[in-house]
Amino acid sequence: MLFAHEHFKKFTHHLIEEHLDTTKCASSQNHALLKIVRDKVSRLRVAAVHNLTICQAVDAFPDLENYSGYWPLNDMVMMRLKYTSGRARQKEAKMAAGKTKTKTKK
Repeated sequence: MLFAHEHFKKFTHHLIEEHLDTTKCASSQNHALLKIVRDKVSRLRVAAVHNLTICQAVDAFPDLENYSGYWPLNDMVMMRLKYTSGRARQKEAKMAAGKTKTKTKK
């Protein structure tokens, strides 16, 4: 189960990085691009991730079809985007703070 979860997570994170703007949260994403990510995991498309070729997502992630609307996938996408967009905001804030600091004269 843990092995399948790790591959599911890596596969989903790879698709997020490939198709979405990771500096934005899920609600700020292009809905068509969100659909592409969800479809690639849930609709059995072929993809290669970390030397894992997934010919059928249901075979690779058999538990996914047990969940209404593939909610674990939706949660994974939302959590990843929340994390990556938060990190981007932190980085931006640190850069802005570094630019506004002034040196004091001795």
